[in-house]
Amino acid sequence: MTGIDLTAVLAVALSPLAWLYQWWGAEGAAHLFWAQQIMAAAFAVLVALLLDRLWGEPPVWLHPVVLMGKLLGRIGQCIAPSAEKTRDYKAFVYGMLAWCALAALFFVIYALCQWLLPPTQWWWQGLVVGVLLKPLLSWRMLQDEVLAVEVALQQSLPAGRERLSWLVSRDTTQLDAATVRESAIETLAENLSDSVIAPLFWFAVLGLPGAALYRLANTADAMWGYPGWRGQGTQRRHWQWAGKWAARADDV
Repeated sequence: MTGIDLTAVLAVALSPLAWLYQWWGAEGAAHLFWAQQIMAAAFAVLVALLLDRLWGEPPVWLHPVVLMGKLLGRIGQCIAPSAEKTRDYKAFVYGMLAWCALAALFFVIYALCQWLLPPTQWWWQGLVVGVLLKPLLSWRMLQDEVLAVEVALQQSLPAGRERLSWLVSRDTTQLDAATVRESAIETLAENLSDSVIAPLFWFAVLGLPGAALYRLANTADAMWGYPGWRGQGTQRRHWQWAGKWAARADDV
């Protein structure tokens, strides 16, 4: 179409927000083109949320966040030391390089998935992007996990405490029923941001690559970012310096 330059097309391959800006200043056929891209992005979000509501999470073998976790786990065994050190800049550098390499890998994969979609109807683009976006957000599973705490609490207080321990890292053995419920709600609020709002925000900013990069950062922080000893036996590792980059990246 006339009036659509290569720079704009490359921008649209990454950022739905770019579609809005281009549409605002476009005219004629170009205006229609960018309007269709906006509709495709909005439709993709609706498709992702509908798939989440109807079917929840995809199979483990097909889940990209599970793959992120497996890669982080295996690489973490190589970069985190098996002995505690006061200052371990070598582990910090290894952690930084490993995080950046994984970030680049998933960013490029999702950028290619979005960029290489063949030109077609806006609704078809939105459908495909929505299917790819769904595994990068999770509302139904989060809701089910929090509701399971209430179900367990209806059985007994110890059962509620034990079920809550699946969701929080704090000691739950001394909590009363009201505090168990409060902790579950706090977990719901916190993870609503991590699992739904933030992925959709980064999808708006950088498209599928942005949502994937965010989920990697969030998963890496959960697996690498908390200092202290983790693991058993020969896999026991001390996470202090090796996870600093992952923790700061998630903060950003």
